[in-house]
This record gives sequence, structure tokens and C-alpha cells, in this order.
Amino acid sequence: MQTERKKILQYALDHEIGDVHTYSGYRGDLIVKITTKQKASVLAIREFALSLGVKEVIVKQNTVEGYEIYCVTPDENVYGLKAGDGDDTVNHSEYIEDTWTKTTLN
Repeated sequence: MQTERKKILQYALDHEIGDVHTYSGYRGDLIVKITTKQKASVLAIREFALSLGVKEVIVKQNTVEGYEIYCVTPDENVYGLKAGDGDDTVNHSEYIEDTWTKTTLN
């Protein structure tokens, strides 16, 4: 398992979390999904993951489980797919809407 994912999991266990899942996502990325009802835990885990230099952190607010935090890291063992126009970079915002930016922290 990647060092970043291990650190995120260890850090999340020190907070009020409901559930943790790890899996491979679309385009070969590795994902850690953490659910929590505590906004303070969301802020702390999100800040910690970003400090590790992960590829992306997405937070979604779910009415049943509270918040879902997705920490995305690239899998170094998987070859990336080209976007089709010769550009190797892929804009993930095309596929995932980050609702965290719409949530107020107050």
C-alpha cells in the first residue's frame, strides 16, 4: 500500500469516523473513502491529506452518512490512459462534482 494512503488511514483513525473504504478508482487511481458526521474531522482529514501532496481530495455531503471524503492518489503501477487529444492530463472535474466548495464552514 502506498505511504500516503497508510498515513491517511492512520490519521483518520484518530478522529470521529464512521467507515473507511479503500479501492481502485476510475483511470487507475487509488482511493481512500472516509465517512464521518463531524465537520471538524472533515476539515482535519482534508487538510492532512492535502499536506501529503495527494492528487485530489473531494468532500461530498450526504444526508444519511454526513460527509464522504475521497482522497485520490495515483497508482504508480498502472499506466495512464491518454485523454484522446494527445494530452496525457485528465481533468477530473469533468467526472466528479465537489460539493464541499458549496458548503459553508460556519
